[in-house]
Amino acid sequence: MYDTKYLFQRNEIWWVKVAVPRSLRDELGYDLRRSLHTRNLAEAREKRDRVVEELRQMIKESAAAESSGRACRESMVPDDENGFEILAREDFSDVTFLLEVDAPLMSKAAKPGQFVIVILHERGERIPLTIADFDADKGTISLVIQAVGKSTIEMQQRCRAGTHLHALVGPMGYPSELGAKKIVCVGGGLGVAPIFPQLRAFKESGAYVVGVVGFRSKELIFWEDKFEKYCDELIVCTDDGSVGLEGRVTLGLEMALKEHADVDRVIAIGPPIMMKACADTTLPYGVETIVSMNPIVVDGTGMCGGCRVSVGDEIKFACVDGPEFDAHKVNFDELMSRLGRYKDDESRALDDWKEMVS
Repeated sequence: MYDTKYLFQRNEIWWVKVAVPRSLRDELGYDLRRSLHTRNLAEAREKRDRVVEELRQMIKESAAAESSGRACRESMVPDDENGFEILAREDFSDVTFLLEVDAPLMSKAAKPGQFVIVILHERGERIPLTIADFDADKGTISLVIQAVGKSTIEMQQRCRAGTHLHALVGPMGYPSELGAKKIVCVGGGLGVAPIFPQLRAFKESGAYVVGVVGFRSKELIFWEDKFEKYCDELIVCTDDGSVGLEGRVTLGLEMALKEHADVDRVIAIGPPIMMKACADTTLPYGVETIVSMNPIVVDGTGMCGGCRVSVGDEIKFACVDGPEFDAHKVNFDELMSRLGRYKDDESRALDDWKEMVS
């Protein structure tokens, strides 16, 4: 029966859980616990019914799909042995590439700011990736990947159009909150791609959108036409000055803030050091600034605690409380320190893999 529901606490925060039928547990078991973002029991009880109804609707939709022969494919265990087909691949540089993946249900559910967990093969690592684009009509999602470690380098070598990802789960995390009238969307490094769904959504909601994107050089620029389509203004920054402003994205961000005194929100996605710099840039202007956290994610349900980040006086979990947080409250120094703890292990894993495949 899936009408069983209960409240429980974790780290003093109230959560709600809805039980699912055994036949659907693999498909939905990871998505049917939801944080209520409150320590107050009375408030949790007020929020519970709305959240329970959302979760029950997910169960009903998945059950309907299963009965019609289209059981939910967005699961940690794909319905067919081939997994999720890669329809197209595009290489942006020697280390950065895009995969367009066949995921009809996920493409309909995806919202800007959400992420997925990818597993390349049966023994593969769980890799969290922010959704760079989604198309409900085509039934696809797009992921932009940087080959920097064992698993992502292996993906670069193995993933081609016509091949398959073993598993894919999502969309995960809370979507971006819309409602700003004038917004600056900043993307640097690998964050250039996932900032695109945000600025598109804000533009379609009627906001004035200023895009700021940063690349190392002219040769590495991609999606410029897509950004221009949805930006009222687009500021391109390059490290070597080959196009646009010479320097980091913070130069473009400061230019936008000086020219637009009525900016009411900034969203920044990129490496932690870049997001920290954006937060420092906006602080004197008193502009609300949101960043998308990319800590280590393992299970994606908030149970392992690997993705914890300090936000103000609270410990948050990026996978279930985020991934977006108030940039002026995030402890970036702690985040970067934690991300560096596994560098030796990552290096050994890459060396062992290279030795195995050589």
